[in-house]
Amino acid sequence: MGFITLKKALKNWPKTKKFKKFFQSQEALNVVNQYFQERKNWSLDIAKASSLNQGELTIKCCRAVISSELRLEELQLMDYLKKRIPDVKIDKIFYKIG
Repeated sequence: MGFITLKKALKNWPKTKKFKKFFQSQEALNVVNQYFQERKNWSLDIAKASSLNQGELTIKCCRAVISSELRLEELQLMDYLKKRIPDVKIDKIFYKIG
């Protein structure tokens, strides 16, 4: 009786369509948070990308001023994200304050 290693059995598991979207959305959230840290010098307490579901990105902001500043720079954020992850699809960006 032979055994198959778990690595071989699950080799293509993350590449399936359902899981690819999950990993891609997690990577997109990381890239958006990286944008806040690199370009804006903000910690994650000031602004943080919290979810990406079906093309809707949700960003939590600590103040209304921060969300209005991000609304003005949405195109730069989208360009930054498209350069890092070309396959990501974002239709709307929602801002939560608090």
